[in-house]
Amino acid sequence: MPIRLEGDLIRTAQVEGGAALERVISLVWPEAYRISASILRDRGLAEDAAQDACVAIVRALPASHDPRAFYGWSYRVIVNAAMSVARRRRTVEPLEALDDRRVLFDSDDSLDLADALSALPIAQRCAIVLHYYAGFTSREIAESTGLPRSTIRFHLMLARGRLRKALSSDRNHLRPTQKQEVYHDVL
Repeated sequence: MPIRLEGDLIRTAQVEGGAALERVISLVWPEAYRISASILRDRGLAEDAAQDACVAIVRALPASHDPRAFYGWSYRVIVNAAMSVARRRRTVEPLEALDDRRVLFDSDDSLDLADALSALPIAQRCAIVLHYYAGFTSREIAESTGLPRSTIRFHLMLARGRLRKALSSDRNHLRPTQKQEVYHDVL
């Protein structure tokens, strides 16, 4: 569920900290973890990124001025933390380690969106997750990632094409004419 906090709570957290700040972080944490897990595809790394994002939010919140900007700003912090963790992680890992650390998602047999998403480059995966999961426009994604809008639109176009190709090859391998023949034989 996208982060939506009341302005009063954010203002109180900015000024007083304490319980209000703890409440803000408790509301931000699940979304920070979900976005990080969607981008990183690794539970441990997602926890690290979500924790880094929450720490950054705690440190910067008192200095931020407009509570209405919290929504976009917090996603930018989360995405930047996930991207930073992705850059830091080792590029080669033993295969045994990958099976233990994968984030598991429910999927049906004919459509494996989780695998198709994990095959995308990190920038494209980030754009897709923010657009379709968080409901961001290309302008909002650009603000969250610090990339130009044209680059975001390009990443979305490439990612959609890759996903379409990956999912169409995984989906029903029968052509429509073959399906019709199968159904005709059944009747």
